[in-house]
Amino acid sequence: MDYKLKILTEQDLPIIATLCKEASDYMVLATGETNPKKEALDLLTSFPPQKRLEDKTLYGIFDAHNNLIGVLDLIRNYPTTKAWMIGLLLLSPTARGQQIGEQVHAQIVTQIKSEGGTEIRLGILKNNPRAQEFWQRLGYTFQEEKIGTVAGVLMPVYAFKLSL
Repeated sequence: MDYKLKILTEQDLPIIATLCKEASDYMVLATGETNPKKEALDLLTSFPPQKRLEDKTLYGIFDAHNNLIGVLDLIRNYPTTKAWMIGLLLLSPTARGQQIGEQVHAQIVTQIKSEGGTEIRLGILKNNPRAQEFWQRLGYTFQEEKIGTVAGVLMPVYAFKLSL
C-alpha cells in the first residue's frame, strides 16, 4: 500500500479523532475505555515533562486517497541526547498487516540517522504481545519493565531500544 507522511497540527484534530475512534482497540487494551477526542488532543499536545513541544513531531500516515490511516508520535533527544522516543505508532485496523508499520519505521530510522540520532526507544504495553513481536522483529531489544503513562493512566510497560 502506498502511503505518505505529513506533520499533523491542531487543524487535523477531527481526522485524528476519527482515527482514534477507528483504532479504539488500542486504548481499550491500554485503559479499558476510549475517548477519541481527548486521545486526539493528547497525541498532539502530550510530551515528557523535561521536553518542549518543539521536540515532538506527530506524523500522520496517509493512504493514496489522502485518508489518515495512522499516526507516529516522535520525540527527539529523549530520554538522552541523540536518543529518540517513539511515543506511539498507531494504525487503523484496515491498515494493519500490510507492512505499513515496517515501511514507516524504515523511513523514520533514515531520518533519525540523518539528524545524528544513535538509538530509538519505546515503551510497549505489557499486555500487548502483538506489539512486542512487531518491535522485536524490527530489531528492538527488551531493556526493562517500568511503569508508563497512557492517557493519564499508569500501567506496566516494557522498555525497548534499537541502536542505530
